Amino acid sequence: MRMARNLLIAAEISALAWLAATEDLSTPGLALLGAVAAIAVGALTLFNWPFGAIAALVASSAMPTFTGTIFGLHVHPEHIAIGFVMAAALLQGLQPHTRAALHLQRFDHFLIAYILLNFVTSAVTSPEPRMTMRWAALHALVIVPYFLIRWLIKDEGGIHKAFHIVLWVGAAESVYGTICFLSNRMFNTAFGVEVGQYGRIPGTYGTQYEANLFGSYTACCALMFFTMFLLSEKSKSRYGWGFVVSILGSMVSLSRAVMLAFPIVAVIVVWIAFKRGRLQVRRLAPFAAAIAILLLIASPFIVGFVRERFSTIDFRELNADETTASRIIQMAAAVEDVRSHPLLGTGTASFQLLFDWDDYVPSMKADKDAGAWVGNTPLRIVHDTGLVGLAIFVIFLGGLALAARRAIRLAAPQTAAILIALEIGMLLYAITFQSTEASLLAFTWVHVGCLAAAVTILQSNGAAVLTR
Repeated sequence: MRMARNLLIAAEISALAWLAATEDLSTPGLALLGAVAAIAVGALTLFNWPFGAIAALVASSAMPTFTGTIFGLHVHPEHIAIGFVMAAALLQGLQPHTRAALHLQRFDHFLIAYILLNFVTSAVTSPEPRMTMRWAALHALVIVPYFLIRWLIKDEGGIHKAFHIVLWVGAAESVYGTICFLSNRMFNTAFGVEVGQYGRIPGTYGTQYEANLFGSYTACCALMFFTMFLLSEKSKSRYGWGFVVSILGSMVSLSRAVMLAFPIVAVIVVWIAFKRGRLQVRRLAPFAAAIAILLLIASPFIVGFVRERFSTIDFRELNADETTASRIIQMAAAVEDVRSHPLLGTGTASFQLLFDWDDYVPSMKADKDAGAWVGNTPLRIVHDTGLVGLAIFVIFLGGLALAARRAIRLAAPQTAAILIALEIGMLLYAITFQSTEASLLAFTWVHVGCLAAAVTILQSNGAAVLTR
């Protein structure tokens, strides 16, 4: 019964995504589709509380490419889901038997300070406070899942369920992206694919915002599956299949950052498994053979594109590659803005207000049409909130990482494997977000929220044991 219910929900979500991606809907049609989607999100949120709510947050955060306009504001599925979950959480909190407090950790206070600083800089140092204050509010909204997940997950069993929701939503996104890529190759379709993102090479984004983010997201899930395959004490074959479909999704993204970062982090995973005595060559050999076969099957579709993606890079003349050149130009412009306001920056997402392609390369029409953005996360944070904001953000992440390391020592083997997998995912993001900024999107904060929730629960359990 539960399997049938999950398949029905997945089928409904897939049907909605297919319609939105492939049909030329009129305004009433889009409104109807949005209403149906809102009803579906509301039903999922309330059904099987609290994990229906977690599933709504995770699934909606994986599809930021879908957007609508309400009262002049661009609204993504994650915004709708966050609203529903917040409302449902408020109703649940009003009931005495379900009332629970959110136990803030020391690192949480630095995250709250970072959120508030975005509003301060957007109001005080921004070239256009009206716009940057709006973007600061949207940035705060996408961080809300971090705190919601902290509140929704109550115990170690909840950690396990929420983690597997994250994993299998990522696997589903990988499957959808792979279908988009193959459909484009075989039938010249364009759903889920930016046909000319890399010149003649397509960029597969699935339901993510763009191809590099799709690659980072699916590679993160693939590495977490790989970590669980090596460290978990059960369900190894399930994690192996999840790894296979997820790595295929990361491959079809054709993201160079992912292709470079993935093997580095995978080696770290193998080293961790070796140090913990969980590296079993007998199990790893057939798994590696299966991956090799998969790569051979996929190579006719991908290898040529991969070769061409890297052939345009010339370290002696980086501007030979248009994608690299555009990023370098925008990062250099962002550095100039930082020099003007080093301490507090110029407000949330303010780079697009300050940058104009006509001042640099007027002929780069594709990049002009795509707008301006800072692809490097640390630079984006410094640009928006200054060195003060970057320091606060780094202290938050450092405090969370140290707390996670202590929590792993308190955890049972399966829970420890989950914490390590979440940290491995964050490490992958830390590398790929140097060229693809995603801290303004909710899926990043869903991931970090799961790690923080696990840390808080394990620390609480450890403290309870010590006081007995």
